Amino acid sequence: MVLCFPSTPKKLAMTIACFLSGAAILAVGVHFSYVNVAPQQARIKARHKFVMETLKKKYGYTSPYEKLARKDSHDERTQVSSTREHYAQARNELVKETISNLGFKK
Repeated sequence: MVLCFPSTPKKLAMTIACFLSGAAILAVGVHFSYVNVAPQQARIKARHKFVMETLKKKYGYTSPYEKLARKDSHDERTQVSSTREHYAQARNELVKETISNLGFKK
């Protein structure tokens, strides 16, 4: 109870009021969290799509999932290794460009 011994009806009412206010705050937090899930997922998907398009335009990068989905393959191992090389090259160039834009010297 809110205030311990001896227990009175007023103290019981205070305990119930504190419990209900805490439960209400928790319920409001859960509601706002649930309401904001869809916009956050949409932003993440849009950001992922933008990054993939930028890599594709700038470096000719195609994700391994897209290559395997197309199945226009000659040898999947060759595709995966070349994809890894393209990804590594794109990542390294992106890091170099980012560092140069920040003004740091490598």
